[in-house]
Amino acid sequence: MINQDLIESQLLDHALDDARQAGQPLVRHLLDHALIPPAQLAHAAASEFGLPLLTPDELIAQSDAIERVDPEVIRQHHALPIAIEQGHLKVAIADPANVNGLDEMRFQTGLPIRPVLAPDDLLTQRIAALLGPVEHALQQASAAVEARDEADNEGTSEDAPVVRFINRMLERAMAENASDIHFEPFEKHCRVRFRRDGVLRDITHAPAGIAPRISARIKVMARLDLAERRLPQDGRLRLNNDTGHNVDFRVSSCPTLFGEKLVLRLLNPDTTRRAMDELGLNDQQLKAYRRAITQPQGMILVTGPTGSGKTVTLYSALQALNSASRNILSVEDPVEIDLPGINQVAINPRAGLDFPQALRAFLRQDPDVIMVGEIRDNETADIAIKAAQTGHLVFSTLHTNNAVAAITRLANMDVPAWNIAASVSLVIAQRLVRRLCPKCRRLTTAEAMSCFEAVGCSACIDGYDGRVGIHEVLPMTSDVRDLIARQASPEAITAAAETAGFCSLQASAIAALQAGHTSLSELKRVIGW
Repeated sequence: MINQDLIESQLLDHALDDARQAGQPLVRHLLDHALIPPAQLAHAAASEFGLPLLTPDELIAQSDAIERVDPEVIRQHHALPIAIEQGHLKVAIADPANVNGLDEMRFQTGLPIRPVLAPDDLLTQRIAALLGPVEHALQQASAAVEARDEADNEGTSEDAPVVRFINRMLERAMAENASDIHFEPFEKHCRVRFRRDGVLRDITHAPAGIAPRISARIKVMARLDLAERRLPQDGRLRLNNDTGHNVDFRVSSCPTLFGEKLVLRLLNPDTTRRAMDELGLNDQQLKAYRRAITQPQGMILVTGPTGSGKTVTLYSALQALNSASRNILSVEDPVEIDLPGINQVAINPRAGLDFPQALRAFLRQDPDVIMVGEIRDNETADIAIKAAQTGHLVFSTLHTNNAVAAITRLANMDVPAWNIAASVSLVIAQRLVRRLCPKCRRLTTAEAMSCFEAVGCSACIDGYDGRVGIHEVLPMTSDVRDLIARQASPEAITAAAETAGFCSLQASAIAALQAGHTSLSELKRVIGW
């Protein structure tokens, strides 16, 4: 075991010089020459070079740091990026002379490097845990591609390495509660990314040669046309998760320069079905939503960008209304989650079934409640508005930035102002922000406000775990309806709504921040004020 005398002697300096001359990392030089046991190197180097030595609890790699560096660089240089702090990439190493590895990470990320030390055996364990399973699957898949030509049937054999690699990615996505999987072919590699809690992250880079086989296998699973590689296609596949429930994947293929990019959306009922009191609405907003869905007629709109949870909000209301005494019909593109007891229709443009045609058919089906997945055009808007005025409760979504903008959007679709005022009963605008991990969040002060910030621990990703909704609910008071009918400005409508207790997205965001649900940086990322 190394002692203080060895550290204070010139042995370490000589070893460092010898290692540099040989182009060999110091850790390998000392180990090869039996000068120091592996477990002691980091402790000795910490004392010698004045670098902090991480404990096992501190050696937690955050995904935003990991995804900036190629996994092969991490493995080759035995250096683990663990965080991005104040514009620096924090990298854990066991060898302080690992200059080449740090330089390559600096070049690859464009960030200055802040090295920290970790025991060699612990660093090896953490790197293997992060990269081992994926690299093993990739090596098998790559070897299979090199050994077999295009005629081989690994796309249909359950024992084929490519099949195992795809299954591993799907299972990992389900286990990590990812919402989307991206398989992206490029010239020299095929990138795999997961979207979790609204943020895309690199998972691995597969050899470019297996990209066509990945595409072929997924297209077989989703029953897409294998021969069609020039046009986009949409399909669906189903797997069982660890709990024994079926998880559907919506599959989209799109031809790109180097092959077909595939995106798989996980339609997991365990994460998509929410009760109304689980949406994140405050008491006043939830009361307004419940009151609106109990009315016999009217239109309820949910607005926000793609991926903001609009469908989940609508499904929560449909589930609350679902009973044997109501005839509920929905038309969607596509049907995301099967809701027993509700008649769900997926549009099929190739067969001529679009939103307007489905709505016309619904009105002849004795409906009580109708859901339109999205109002995209004037014809759909006109039919939905008329349905809401003739004794039906209508739910739908719009892509607008806030609740008042939904009124403007309908007007731009040539819906008369008095029709909007008479039929729309509630508008909800929403966003989804990442929820701070309660185990590691840290109290701080930002912009003269006490709030919590993300830290990161073994129980979360980058200090966040799951997402929470931020909402604004526009009440349709008599003053608001009157202003809409008179085509008043959005500012005037907002002012009238505020007198009735309207809480804007920004105000809801501040409330969530002060309650410790999310961080200021996350709100800026999503809401952008």
